[in-house]
Amino acid sequence: MRPSNIRCNHLRRLWPLKWRKKIARSKSAVPELPLPQSPYSRESFMNLAYPASGRQASLLFLFFLGLVTTFHLWFINSGHFNLAPDEAHYWVWSKRLDWSYYSKGPMVAYIIALSTRLGGDTEFFIRLPAVILSTGTALLTFLLAVRLCRSTIAGLEAVLLLAAIPLYEAGSILMTIDAPLVFFWSLTLLLIHRALTANGNGWWLLAGISLGLGLLSKYTMAVMVPQIFLYLALSRDHRFWMRRSGPYLALGVGLLLFSPVIYWNATHGLVSFRHLLEQLGGGKDTVLPLKSLGEFVASQVGVVTPVLFVVLMIGLWGVGRTGLTRRGDDASLFLFCASVPLLLACVITSLWTKVQANWAAPAFIAMAIAAAKWRSGAPIQGYSALRWTRSRALFAVALLTGFLVSAIGHFPHALASIGLPLPHKLDLTRRLRGWADLGTQVSTVHQEMSRNRSTFVFSDRYQIASEAMFYVPAHPTTFNIQLGRRMNQFDVWGGTEEVRGWDAIFVTDRSDPPDAVLRSFDMVKLERTAHLSKVGQLHALDSWSIFRCYGFRGFPPAQQLGY
Repeated sequence: MRPSNIRCNHLRRLWPLKWRKKIARSKSAVPELPLPQSPYSRESFMNLAYPASGRQASLLFLFFLGLVTTFHLWFINSGHFNLAPDEAHYWVWSKRLDWSYYSKGPMVAYIIALSTRLGGDTEFFIRLPAVILSTGTALLTFLLAVRLCRSTIAGLEAVLLLAAIPLYEAGSILMTIDAPLVFFWSLTLLLIHRALTANGNGWWLLAGISLGLGLLSKYTMAVMVPQIFLYLALSRDHRFWMRRSGPYLALGVGLLLFSPVIYWNATHGLVSFRHLLEQLGGGKDTVLPLKSLGEFVASQVGVVTPVLFVVLMIGLWGVGRTGLTRRGDDASLFLFCASVPLLLACVITSLWTKVQANWAAPAFIAMAIAAAKWRSGAPIQGYSALRWTRSRALFAVALLTGFLVSAIGHFPHALASIGLPLPHKLDLTRRLRGWADLGTQVSTVHQEMSRNRSTFVFSDRYQIASEAMFYVPAHPTTFNIQLGRRMNQFDVWGGTEEVRGWDAIFVTDRSDPPDAVLRSFDMVKLERTAHLSKVGQLHALDSWSIFRCYGFRGFPPAQQLGY
């Protein structure tokens, strides 16, 4: 027997139970004076950091979500910006529904088609799904953060961080493929985390459906598969799922929903996969690795804002440190695996080709939750009071700078009105202005020419062709002539042979029509050249030219330069 146990038994014999109880009562009767608490103690900072209860944090989240959604609805109805070229192009897709499209899956076209058929072909109803999906993404992020951090306050902070990212704010009002992608990405993460603690495969089935819908939105969703299996391989608590059918059921359901895209590509020369391979650098000239990597990192700092980027990276470092080294912190491991693989894939790809700034966007969901988890767990992890204060200050500055940049993006005319317009290269909203005016001018010419003969519209850029088709009220037949460019969806559709003998309107940003256009018609003459370098002190399209074309003979053979 250990010496300590011998001593305890000896004391019990010397002091009967009734005497020990009397001593305990006498000690409890003496009031203990509280020790003086330093105003810089950890407890005081915990109270300062979390003044609200869980119920109050939930109410604050609902209030913030309602406020932001109301603002987004007002903004897309205000007409501040015309459709972005990609938005107009996806609207063109929605007029010709198919199993898939040249560069993307069909989800964005299906969503726009549903919305516009309910409300009409307007900017508001094209963008309404983006508002709905962004609201859903915020709700899913809140629920996932509450599950992982066991704190509604952390959920509120994660949503605030996500909303402060300018890239996400832009995706909340612009209907592009990223809106459904991040929605189904966050939904899949939530369903998978729920499936990990449930009996049976019901939640895995739902996760597979969400995975498949995400794949129909954007192929980036495929990264979700290795991320989840990496997590299962590293997790001590949930590694057993790799020997069960649930994860494989989810993968099978996801592939089943994605199979129409595979079938469509099999019947169209695998154009989507060729495009994806070329985007990832296949068949391209090599680039300077460090330069390309630096451009990618700079783009991430730019679309997130520098201070907010630092906060997200600190959160990512925190969950990596605790998730990979501490046994039992499974939530940190989940967040680490839900973000780092995609970021790492983008970093590696940037070593040999250009990586677009929005490719890593889904990773910001887990990174925002990680930053909120770092904030909520900082005092417990041994942070000093001073360091905890600095983290709160950094968090506040990150939110303020993020919301400020987003506000400037929404209302750039506010700076222009005080004589401080954004430089042309920094004004990213310049591509969202001037298109309605272009449509008005093309419509005037189209109405006049179509009285005598059927008239179509075409351009040498798919962006101009798509914008013209939307903003001309008649929504005329539109084509994108191939003059030595990369393939796009207009080339898949073709159809120019069906309009031989028609007249046409050529819209371009060139000052003179190319020889291929001159050879394709009996006569081509300039209608007008519009110079709109500025609209209300804000940059717009520099200029465009409108040509009347008579007697279409057919376009010359395509000069495709890639996928």
